[in-house]
Amino acid sequence: EVFIPENLEVFEKVISEKKKRVFIQKELEYVSFTLLKPIIENNETVALLVMDYQENRFTELIDFALKIFNYLFIGILILLFLLIVYLIYNRYTKYTSYLNPQTNTLKRNYMIDNYDKIDFKKYYIALADIDFFKKVNNRHGENSGDKVIIEIIKIMSKYLGANDKFIEYSGEEFLLLIDKASKSKDELKDLLDEIRLAVSKTSFTIDDEKFNLTISIGVLMHTETEKSFQDVIHKADTALYVAKHNGRNSISYFDLSDTKRIYREKLKEMIESDKLVCYYQPIRDLETKALHHYEALLRIQDGDNIIFPDKILPDLEDSYLYTHLTKKVIEYNIEQLRQDKKMKISINLSADDLLNDAILLTLAQNADLADRLLIEILENKSIDYKRVELSIQKLKLFGYKICIDDFGSGYSNLNHLLKLSIDYLKIDGSIIKEIHHDKRAYTLVKIFATFCKQNNIEVIAEFVDKQDVVDILKSFGVHYGQGWYFSKAEPYEELDPEHQ
Repeated sequence: EVFIPENLEVFEKVISEKKKRVFIQKELEYVSFTLLKPIIENNETVALLVMDYQENRFTELIDFALKIFNYLFIGILILLFLLIVYLIYNRYTKYTSYLNPQTNTLKRNYMIDNYDKIDFKKYYIALADIDFFKKVNNRHGENSGDKVIIEIIKIMSKYLGANDKFIEYSGEEFLLLIDKASKSKDELKDLLDEIRLAVSKTSFTIDDEKFNLTISIGVLMHTETEKSFQDVIHKADTALYVAKHNGRNSISYFDLSDTKRIYREKLKEMIESDKLVCYYQPIRDLETKALHHYEALLRIQDGDNIIFPDKILPDLEDSYLYTHLTKKVIEYNIEQLRQDKKMKISINLSADDLLNDAILLTLAQNADLADRLLIEILENKSIDYKRVELSIQKLKLFGYKICIDDFGSGYSNLNHLLKLSIDYLKIDGSIIKEIHHDKRAYTLVKIFATFCKQNNIEVIAEFVDKQDVVDILKSFGVHYGQGWYFSKAEPYEELDPEHQ
């Protein structure tokens, strides 16, 4: 029996157009849809291939696809849920690792890990220090001292709000980040005074001995104009020094003019005392590793702390103390050379120092050391090359060798070298440390080295920290290197006495 559909239009179109078609089957209940495919011979449709798809089979396929989709959807939901749980747990465990379990305040590692993430501009910054706390540690031991610190942290932190942060900065120093949105400046002052008074009124007991302690606090209120968290802490620390200078158990708010005056007084006191020292970092021959000389690097010993020059020189540049400090460094190293006949040292002088008659006179009076005292010149933007060159010529008459320091940074360029009679060129570490993975740094150093070779100038590279860097520098003809690959800067007492 042949089935003839009522509507032959679809069939006729497939025959005439010679193209396959699919249509929903409405005439047969047991058929869901039909596929018509023309069979063509000599460009004529000679037959039709008809394929009927049963409804129950089609439904089964749809149901199967839906089940697969449902399983996948549920699986994705479960994975998302597990991921969210993991992220929450990870964040929780990370945050709890920052907390001191005894005080529920933040430990120093929170600040270290989040240094660049802390939005310091929305906080008032206060740095607090327990006055004369070393006496407690010396008398009762550090374990007992730690217990007292915990008690003081508990006293101080209970005054802070939910949006404030209390960070254990170091030992007996604490950093308070107080939310500006929740407190006015007057309210901040009242709060900090409450904290100070609360600590001073508390009696502590160790081994049946009762005693009281006080705290000093340095505060920076105007954080919105600061560029970095480091600058903010530095200014709060400077204000803290003023609070201590004013007799301790007090609060000082950062003020640029007062702070500079008092800070310079402190620096003057340290410079005049025996707190000025130099550490020495070796400059070695890249080929033989033999010691060529040491660079003298200024340090100031302030109690148990070592103050680096970048912390003090910016505050001295416009004052007479800068020149005074330079003379002290020269005298310190001249004395070192007279005591140690095998030692050879380089010292750093600014271009302005070379225009100072007192400094030139000191060097002239000690010209017998010229073969062991190398002068490194630090450039600045206002350098007067003609006058500096005259000073260089005077020093060279006495036998001193001259080096341009930190070349490639700031104001240095090859044109400047043509104006100065130098013996050495020290390439800045910011370029050297990029030389093995930055094509521009690589090319710059190669150009500098070639220029120096053609002009009989010996080259020193700073920040040499690995053998790969040494190999590249040697291929350029660089003579000497300085950096942690060879040694860190060390006090004189820790140097090889034979200077090998």
